[in-house]
Amino acid sequence: PLRTFTVAMALGLPRHRVEGTLQATTSLLSRCLRTGENVALALRDIGVLLVERRKVRMRFYHDFLGAVSGKEILEKGVFKIPELLDMVVPQGVPVAALTSSGSVIVFP
Repeated sequence: PLRTFTVAMALGLPRHRVEGTLQATTSLLSRCLRTGENVALALRDIGVLLVERRKVRMRFYHDFLGAVSGKEILEKGVFKIPELLDMVVPQGVPVAALTSSGSVIVFP
């Protein structure tokens, strides 16, 4: 469970505002998924979770994977396993460029 009090304190916001924002975001995300909308959830400094045509894919930022696994290991792994090339993207790439349709609702 998310500790909204801790999040609110870290952001310097009232707890009810954090809870309201989380509720609104999850409600909108739920509606989008229910109606079949293409959705992207941008996870700062980690990557983008894409839901497109009911298919879920995670695209990780190169810098994040390099920090987690080490740049040398990442480079060796990506070139040995071609499927990984599709999962690794540079940070700052437009989210629409990661989709096959180019149309997506982005959750920051």
